[in-house]
Amino acid sequence: MLSQLKAIIKNNGKVMENYFFMTILQILNMCFYLLIYPFLIRTLGTEGYGLYAYSASLVFLFITFINFGFDLPAAQQVALHVNDKEHLELVLSSVQTAKIYIEAIAIIAFAILTFLNPIMHDAPLVFWITFPQTVTFILFPQWYYQGMQNMKVVTYIQFGFKLLSLPFILLFIESSQDVWLFALIATVASLLGGVTSWLMIRYQDGLHIRWATASQVKEAYKDAIPFCGSNLIGVIKEQGMIILAGSVLGMRDVAIYDLANKIMLIPRTILSRLNDALYPKLIVKKDRSTNRKVLYSEVAIGLAAIAIIALLGPLAVWVLGGSQMMASYGVTVLLSVSILSWLVVGALLQFYFIPAGKNKYVFYNQLVAVISCFITAGIGLLLFHNVYALAAAFAISGLCEIIYCFIQVKRQQLL
Repeated sequence: MLSQLKAIIKNNGKVMENYFFMTILQILNMCFYLLIYPFLIRTLGTEGYGLYAYSASLVFLFITFINFGFDLPAAQQVALHVNDKEHLELVLSSVQTAKIYIEAIAIIAFAILTFLNPIMHDAPLVFWITFPQTVTFILFPQWYYQGMQNMKVVTYIQFGFKLLSLPFILLFIESSQDVWLFALIATVASLLGGVTSWLMIRYQDGLHIRWATASQVKEAYKDAIPFCGSNLIGVIKEQGMIILAGSVLGMRDVAIYDLANKIMLIPRTILSRLNDALYPKLIVKKDRSTNRKVLYSEVAIGLAAIAIIALLGPLAVWVLGGSQMMASYGVTVLLSVSILSWLVVGALLQFYFIPAGKNKYVFYNQLVAVISCFITAGIGLLLFHNVYALAAAFAISGLCEIIYCFIQVKRQQLL
């Protein structure tokens, strides 16, 4: 038994390391904001913090648009050509150039939105200070490190600059009037991480990132299109709930939803990153038996995670937000259903649909999710007009995703 365990660790050491650092990265990022959450909610107030959460959600929609679904196909190319320096330079250059073109479009769209969205009229500075975080996702290709199975670099850079920002947050954020200053500190830390990553790829890895030709950019867009719609629709569903809360209910409800989302994201990230870590190896191995074992195990793990959140949720909400935020508990339990859907749907998409060339179902799945989410959210808001309606809609959409994916897997005989 011991020798088998040693063999498993030896044969999958890189996968385990990649999963560890991908998970630790997300946990550290979330724990950083959870640790300062009590300070922020009391200093900025629910309205002030809700405003930043609203602006961050809006900007994240643009980040997803700029990423354009490049991550999975680009990570696959890196994983398959780890030792081919010329090919790595081509992939990096093509994706970065393509993202710069989209960034230009995003700036124009964001400027138009600033005039059309009444909420943005009241505090345009907060939104425009937050928007440059989009540039980080051009300079910092996490998909490159994922394909290279070297996610520890990402962990060190991102968390390192967050730690450096902590003294500035504690020293200069004093009241609800400092929302713009908190946004500035967060944006600067993000951009510094992006610049550091770009310089490391150029000088430490020795890769030259150039301006790609039109044909190279066109090829990058072509590979990413099946994932673009899926990623954008998925984020519209997730961030759209926060934007709906702010637009229809108010910034206090944004803060309630945001706290619940932060609590739920910890176990969801720990577990969902397992698929990302396994992806580079399983995409090459293509073993259906192994894939089935992973899928069934993730169903059981997801259900267990929901039960744990239901048990420990009240304590987490009270510690982080105090009695004024206890409404977040019910929202947290409802949102925890997404842990199961992220695990199961993620496994089905990455290990069944994508290797079989059924990329269109990645998009169709997210289409089912976003339609079911906003229909149920609309009905819920009309009937109850509270934040629980949004959380319930999000949970129902996750279940719809699972049902749809299993139907398609069975129809395509992929399981």
